[in-house]
Amino acid sequence: MMIPVDDTLVAREIGVIKMGNKNYTVYHLHTQLSLLDSTTKHSDYIARAVELGQTAIAFTEHGHIYQWVEKKMACEKAGLKYLHGCEVYLTEALLVPPDPSEVRRQVMEEVWQREKEYDELREAPKKLEAYLEMLQKNPEGKAYYDRFCDDLDALHENEAKEPEPFDTANYISWRTDELTKAGMHKVRDNFHTILIARNYAGLQEMNELISRSTHSDHFYYKPRITFEEFLSLSNNVIKISACLASPLNKMSITHPMYERLLRHYDYLEIQAHDHPEQIAYNRHLADLSQRYNIPLIAGTDTHSIDKYKAECRSILQLAKHIEFADEDSFDLTYKSYDELVAMFAKQDAIPATLYLEAIENTNRMADSVEPFELDISFKYPPLYGDRDKQVLHETIERNFQAKIADGAITPEQIAPFREAIEEELRVFEKIDMSGFMLFMGEMVTWCKENGIPIGPNRGSCGGSRVAYVTNTTDLNPEKWHTVFSRFCNEDRKEIGDIDIDVSPSQRDQVYDYIINRFGQDRTAFILAIGTIKSKGCIDEICRALGVMWNKEHQHNLKEIKQQIAEAKEQGNDQLAQQLIKELDHLKKENERIFAKNPWVGKINATIKDEYSAAEQRALSLAEGKSKEEAKQIMRDETAEVRKKYSDVFYYYDGLLDVAISQSMHPAGIVASPITLRDNYGTFISEGKEILQIDMECVHEVSLVKYDILGLKNIEIIKDAYELLGKPYPKSHEINWDDEAVWKDMLRSPIGIFQFEGDFAFQMLKQYAPHSIFDMSLVTAALRPSGASYRDDLMQHKPHKNPSPIIDELLADNNGYLIYQEDVIKFLQQICGYSGSDADNTRRMIARKVPEDLEKELPNILNGYCSKSPQPREVAEQEAKEFLQIISDASSYMFGYNHSVGYCMIGYLCAYLRYYHPYEFITAYLNNANNDEDVKNGNELALLYGIKIVPPRFGLSKDKYLLNKEEKVIAKGISSVKYMNADVANELYALAETGKPKSFMELLQLMNEKTHLDTRQRDILIKIDYFIEYGNAKELLRMVDLFSFFKNGTMKKVLKEKLTPNLEPIVAQYATGLSKNGAEAKSYTFTDMPGLLLHLEGVVRDMHIPDFDLKSKMQDQMENLGYIDLTTDKKEDRRKLIILEVFPLKSKASKEIWGYALQTRSIGSGKTSRLTVRSRLFEKRPLKRLDVIYASDVRQERSGYWYLIGYDYVI
Repeated sequence: MMIPVDDTLVAREIGVIKMGNKNYTVYHLHTQLSLLDSTTKHSDYIARAVELGQTAIAFTEHGHIYQWVEKKMACEKAGLKYLHGCEVYLTEALLVPPDPSEVRRQVMEEVWQREKEYDELREAPKKLEAYLEMLQKNPEGKAYYDRFCDDLDALHENEAKEPEPFDTANYISWRTDELTKAGMHKVRDNFHTILIARNYAGLQEMNELISRSTHSDHFYYKPRITFEEFLSLSNNVIKISACLASPLNKMSITHPMYERLLRHYDYLEIQAHDHPEQIAYNRHLADLSQRYNIPLIAGTDTHSIDKYKAECRSILQLAKHIEFADEDSFDLTYKSYDELVAMFAKQDAIPATLYLEAIENTNRMADSVEPFELDISFKYPPLYGDRDKQVLHETIERNFQAKIADGAITPEQIAPFREAIEEELRVFEKIDMSGFMLFMGEMVTWCKENGIPIGPNRGSCGGSRVAYVTNTTDLNPEKWHTVFSRFCNEDRKEIGDIDIDVSPSQRDQVYDYIINRFGQDRTAFILAIGTIKSKGCIDEICRALGVMWNKEHQHNLKEIKQQIAEAKEQGNDQLAQQLIKELDHLKKENERIFAKNPWVGKINATIKDEYSAAEQRALSLAEGKSKEEAKQIMRDETAEVRKKYSDVFYYYDGLLDVAISQSMHPAGIVASPITLRDNYGTFISEGKEILQIDMECVHEVSLVKYDILGLKNIEIIKDAYELLGKPYPKSHEINWDDEAVWKDMLRSPIGIFQFEGDFAFQMLKQYAPHSIFDMSLVTAALRPSGASYRDDLMQHKPHKNPSPIIDELLADNNGYLIYQEDVIKFLQQICGYSGSDADNTRRMIARKVPEDLEKELPNILNGYCSKSPQPREVAEQEAKEFLQIISDASSYMFGYNHSVGYCMIGYLCAYLRYYHPYEFITAYLNNANNDEDVKNGNELALLYGIKIVPPRFGLSKDKYLLNKEEKVIAKGISSVKYMNADVANELYALAETGKPKSFMELLQLMNEKTHLDTRQRDILIKIDYFIEYGNAKELLRMVDLFSFFKNGTMKKVLKEKLTPNLEPIVAQYATGLSKNGAEAKSYTFTDMPGLLLHLEGVVRDMHIPDFDLKSKMQDQMENLGYIDLTTDKKEDRRKLIILEVFPLKSKASKEIWGYALQTRSIGSGKTSRLTVRSRLFEKRPLKRLDVIYASDVRQERSGYWYLIGYDYVI
């Protein structure tokens, strides 16, 4: 009997169970990290829990524990108790056997077939003997008699052996077992259950199991754990039965596992949703609770902080085509205690005493959880146990002597090196970094020994002499004046961090080295969470609004489809046909309605363009403003667009930056002294094991990460040196002051690392560097911090500082404060700070906390004044002025250590481009990532007078190939449609063994020695790959003849199949007589190679014209993806292929005033951009792949070239 509930009764019940402050714990809750099932951040839930006076909270994402460290830290900062939870998926078994009846049916079919084959084998000789008798009586059958006699002999031979009898019983047994094993498959049962760690041991147990659930044997649509794994969970984990997807709701109570599962739950979860199934389930759980003495607990299955976020969730799911039945019956927003009680009262499923007790049990459950502290101690993986320091010292001494002998360290650098190394080692030992530095050196040394080049330096590590001597970097700090304390100091409480650049194609080898060194269970990649950005947000909302509009306006076809299915089941074909006609009519009607959908088409692009323009205006106006002022400017500037498209922007803020995907961080990998699956949790994605915490969390818990970044320019340099037949150079082997290189660098931005952009190259040209130091200044000036001094620096204007001693300190920078290291030098060299204190103070200044600076100011002033020759009052004022300059610039200052290393890469690119352009350009093109890179590579070749030829037999392999003898670079063919690297290299190897003189011979050799198929061959012919043997039409005619004669393997051909022109030629290379000298109906070939060679000559004598220009362009576009027609004829230079046509609109009137044409010259191969005014274009319209003759082209004052007159060629 249901007890009616009112406020009085509720209050009375509260008193009965002594529910002091009327509160509860939300433990079944989903954040945005239950990807695509919530749009609420954990911080919003935490803020609401604190506001309501709640004391604990759990986050139970679907099948994962993403970012649990961040959530725990946020909870503890807010004063909440963190409960480590997850809503896991259960499966009865990882694999289930196939349907026994289906296995039996298949086995019996096979048995029947086997027995039939056995009988036929015994009867075959008798049947063939009868057939031979018939052939002897038939004159036309005599030709086949001899062959069938041979077959009969073979059959009698088999008959003599007597085929073994077919053992039916054994076959059935064996085959049933085999099919059952082969048919084991996964089932998508995926029941829900909540797990919460009772203590740290429970957290480890949970994490291990959740990690295992993502492995391929467990994963099926979702990460899963088996019933048995669930039942093996210890008391360290709290088990809660979860929602309607629980096995206690989805499984029959008669299921053999039902009671075992039930008894293993610590709590049975009731929910307050006013839905018939939930009401029935709550009553069922109340009954089970009483019978099995398992307490009830009140879950909320919270997915949104409020109604607005719930709406945003619905919009996101509509955009992603995710739908849940009866979703409107479930209120999944965050509830206060009173709201939750009211929901249960309205639901009226179980007595108030029960649901109030269940609500209180959320607090009891939370109280039973033991708090734990995050371990934030440094977690350097062990190398040699207690011998790390000793091995590091030995390695340094050995390498130090080698670098002296090699000339990498000069005699005058030896003493400074030794002194600096001693100090660095002291610092490393104090902060436990010895093993880390040793491993980095060993890893980079292994890379170089295995042909994996590493960039000279990335980040601040370039300031370390130990890093240089152990080979971690290839940047000599004594030569380049880099700063150690920017990299490391003895007071810094942070885990060591060194990034390295490798060639992208070899990065996985470095990862494997790390994994093999430390073990699979102690290494993992790092989580990255993808979020919806501004333009994507608009796209998703428009897509969802379009779906909503369709639902409101289009006919729902589900009902009529169901009626059709029912009619067919009942055998009512007439009704089914009528309904199908009606369905077709409704589909057409829906198509017509869909065409009117206002959210389909270019609306999203229009909104994005207008909003982006407003954002750019706001950013421009907000320069130099405070954060609050900048926010207000953004609100003001975007207000009009937001109002105009209010339907979209109602949801925009609720979806912007919401998590929608997970992936692997592009560079980072962690190695740890402790196992990762149990301590942090991992998951498997695309075969990689990835931590369930991101880069920031990795840093917070002091795990060591190794950032292995793939840098294309390193690969280009590596490939160029391989083409030269030389090893990747060491930095001391390079002449960094080659004036010819510095001059040539300014010739083009293409291939110069960091300076390929227009603005960057313009700055480089303006400054005209003559050294790495100069180049580094330009690099720094390009950054936001360079805006204040960029123009003066580019003009080489010296800058005056508050005092001469500061001018002297910054002399290398022409007086400008540019680098973070400049601040360290100021504090060290002028103010007398140690390296550690200087870096710490630099960081303090950058944080811009006035109290901190005020506290440190006396030390800075005392140090400065002791160095300054000025009176104390003047010196203090100088120091304060410079400190203000430091403070103003500190947020954006660039790192000198990093800048030098990256400028070295840029210089090395320029060095190769100048001295070895063939090799450099070949390497550049082979590492092109997109069409723009290919275009740039071709432009560079043109600039250096290097010819790039289309794919050609004997010149091309799979990729671009340098032919030094002919001084050309040939395009590769692996990117040609249907081609691959193996076939490309087989063809090249075939040409290297000696090109055949005839095409027919080549066709035969390709058949015998390559895997080239006919489709690939014909495409290569069409793109003129075999042009040296003839034009495409000629060669295809030869292929027809080659194919007619079965690729040169034909033995006989019926005379009647030969044309009158062909027969006399064939007769020269075959005999038309039978063995007895009589005229035969067929020719028997005696010299097939001679015939094919003769036919090739016949085709050549026909002088077949090639395909026309349009056909060749179409073939190239279809098979190459681009047009590559170049005649190298002067008269063809003005013949232009139209590659693209873009309308040009007036910003004011939005009217089209002209058209931009992307063109390619047939004569020279050059691409260019031309503008045609709309009046001319409308009279003589142009489209893609048209060919014109440009009779008049002029450059206007704007610098743009205009097409004034043209004639159609095609």
